Amino acid sequence: MVGVRLAAGLLIALAVGARAGGWWLLGGAVVAALLAWCVPEVPAVKANPARLLSAAGLVSRLALVPVCASVFAAYLAPGQRWAAAVCALVVTAAGAAGLRLARYARAWLLGILLVAGAGFVALCFAIEPAQPVTAPRLATGGLVASAAVLFPLLPRRKPAWLAGSVIAVLAVAAGALYQLGPVRLALSGVPVRDALAAVDGQALDPLLVGVVVLSTVPAALLAIGGVREELPWRWASVPCGLIAAAAAALLDPEQALLLAAAAALAEVLVTAVLSMTTGITARAVITAVLAVTLLAWLPPFALLETVVAVVAATAVTRRSGTPAG
Repeated sequence: MVGVRLAAGLLIALAVGARAGGWWLLGGAVVAALLAWCVPEVPAVKANPARLLSAAGLVSRLALVPVCASVFAAYLAPGQRWAAAVCALVVTAAGAAGLRLARYARAWLLGILLVAGAGFVALCFAIEPAQPVTAPRLATGGLVASAAVLFPLLPRRKPAWLAGSVIAVLAVAAGALYQLGPVRLALSGVPVRDALAAVDGQALDPLLVGVVVLSTVPAALLAIGGVREELPWRWASVPCGLIAAAAAALLDPEQALLLAAAAALAEVLVTAVLSMTTGITARAVITAVLAVTLLAWLPPFALLETVVAVVAATAVTRRSGTPAG
């Protein structure tokens, strides 16, 4: 799931992160990686805390579906929110029907997306940008905010995958920032398409469409699969998918990404706090402090909706150790 989720999220996170931190988007990737590396193992806790942890995980995974669906619509059907809802509904139906991505399919997808990403970076650096590159200004708030935006796209507790993901983020973000500059990148609704246009790469637009489909749809399908694992019976993912479709229709890609960031940070904060009930460790403390710091820079609507969603999800998630039906 890591490769497709990262590719799908970067299609919009480049602009949102640049809007938050400009050139410090690159530093934000490092801060987000530090938090992802510090997240402690899921603790063994009693039933009620376990249900809270499961609910936070469900919301974190479900929040990725509107991100993928809204990005899909932004690139393939600009201005048509209904396309995002349709994408989420189709993915929900496919997940409920039992569609899975085989291991070899994931490997092929990862390979294709890596080649596409490498080509994008090469194009960005091969052609002189239209505007001169300006020196970055120190902005601590922008650094933290961009880290929050990037965090839900990174893997946790997988050092090798995390290192590869951070390298990919740094390369793609550096290429986009170099070619467009932080201001133009921040104002873009489809940053990858605009970066290609800046290097006269409009002829590659059909390939970009393929990359969008091959990243957003599988990422949404895998996210729905993660939601289903937290529910007591298989078809319970359908109403969750309907909620995700409604969110995709109401939220633009930036709002959806901010909501996903709040949900992911809430999940790791709950994990860190519950792990400290069995013993305080440096990793748990660092995770809790960083998670709270990053959450503080997210907009109130994302925080409020995340709290409401987690509280509601505690009523439908299964307790830890209870098999799904």
